[in-house]
Amino acid sequence: MLRQFQIISDGACSKNPGPGGWGLIVATPDGKVQEFGGAEEDTTNNRMELFGFYRGLQEVYRFLKTHPDASVTSIRVRVVSDSKYVLEGAEHSLPKWVDRNWKTVAGEPVKNQDLWEIILKGQEMLKGLGVEFEYVLVKGHSGSEANERVDQIAVRFSRGEAAKLFQGDLQSYSISLDVGARFEPVYLSFVSGKLGRHSTWDACKKATEGKPGAKYKKVKNRLEEEETLKSWGASPA
Repeated sequence: MLRQFQIISDGACSKNPGPGGWGLIVATPDGKVQEFGGAEEDTTNNRMELFGFYRGLQEVYRFLKTHPDASVTSIRVRVVSDSKYVLEGAEHSLPKWVDRNWKTVAGEPVKNQDLWEIILKGQEMLKGLGVEFEYVLVKGHSGSEANERVDQIAVRFSRGEAAKLFQGDLQSYSISLDVGARFEPVYLSFVSGKLGRHSTWDACKKATEGKPGAKYKKVKNRLEEEETLKSWGASPA
């Protein structure tokens, strides 16, 4: 029997370098999902991408060590990211960097070696427990629900904003973890107790402009939509 984890991660850094944040979704074989996020004051986008992935490895290892029966069956960790830097490094480049004593083909020091080293250690520890890895690249900002969600978490943390993080059953999670699942961004308006959905900003602006107490927002995933409607006291249309 195959038992599968999913790690979906992203990083954000507005000035690059500058204040940054990372976002992570981890789905475990027992049907649970948990979101994570964090921030650093002075970092880069690539470091945040790497750190989100590393935290995912930590969570998988923690689960396996507290669920010894899980290692009896085949285990796969599906890693989903919009970062070629992370995925190509994790799947192909790490062994070559180690063989070259952490040098690139051009003989330059590998950037972010400190993070790559702990990622390598995490991979080796998980492989020692029988874990196999699958790496899946998604296009950023293409509407992929889970990718949009971790991007949202990362951006919020990078801005020092509060982010409500989900923890619970997969069945109760509003975000689809299917890589092919798409959520088309929508512009919401709320005028005189009436909710409107618009495909363009111009249409949303027309519906709210000059209306006292009007509210509007662009939402990029289902969870963000739910949070927005709740804050407005609005019911789904």
